Amino acid sequence: MKRWAGFAVLLALAGCTTTVSGTARPEPETPPANVALVDPVRTASVLTAVKAATEAVFSYDSTAAPAYEKAIADNLTPGARDELAKLFAEVRKSTEPIRLVTRVIVSAAAEETPDKARVLTVLDQSSTRAGVTSKGIASVRLATVREGDRWRIGEIDVNPAGSPPVVERPGAGDRVFARVRDSARDGALRAAEALLQVDPADPEGTYARYESVSTGPLLTQFRQDKAARLNQIRSGSAKASPVPNPAAAVMEVVDDKASVLLHATTDVTGVTGTAGQTTKKHLPIVLRLQRLPEGWKAAGVESVQPLP
Repeated sequence: MKRWAGFAVLLALAGCTTTVSGTARPEPETPPANVALVDPVRTASVLTAVKAATEAVFSYDSTAAPAYEKAIADNLTPGARDELAKLFAEVRKSTEPIRLVTRVIVSAAAEETPDKARVLTVLDQSSTRAGVTSKGIASVRLATVREGDRWRIGEIDVNPAGSPPVVERPGAGDRVFARVRDSARDGALRAAEALLQVDPADPEGTYARYESVSTGPLLTQFRQDKAARLNQIRSGSAKASPVPNPAAAVMEVVDDKASVLLHATTDVTGVTGTAGQTTKKHLPIVLRLQRLPEGWKAAGVESVQPLP
């Protein structure tokens, strides 16, 4: 049976059994602690509500201040209002009319319970001031709470790091799916750690790490371009190392395939013009995974791009 959550198709895996004194009997199907994607209709509803709230409070028009204040009151808790006020302090101090339009590019629920959710989202932002428009993207993790029929944003974390994952107990029914979902998240984290490393002093080792976590089209691409890729690594001036514990949320699981949204940060050193200083590079990416007997591997990597 397949289940839908927005554009995601989710597999409802068959329940397992527990053997006691040689007799197999089903374990009670208690729900998992984290129901993200387990209840696809609910997850889709949460993501839709958080998308609307996010686009409302991260957009700003200096000529329509009352509407913006209403959006804040409707969609943020008092604590989150203070956080957003700090983020928007410079924007709201502008002496020139300014308009900021924010749209959600992609989002996924990292954690979800009946009354709370943590959503990882990548935003497209377009700012216009004095006739000049600039664009950019930003990764944000939002902790939300349900108040009646409305989901309000309670915490805002820009360029987030990972949070300690909920450890699901083995079991039957939905808990089986929850463990598969979490194994996909963990597989994406392992793949990202290898794929985001670049060490010009060890091109062979760097390339070997790429191959070790890849499969399908991505592995084929690596092998076809091996010589050129090794030369590129060897001749490069920058070393990139991923910062531990990137933020991750599973977008979908379909049979033995999964898609995971990550916000990764890398420390880049040795770039020409930085005098050996380390700079941080923020990378919102989507990993397309394939589950193999030895575990999840990356079949594709996509960087999140601004909307047209």
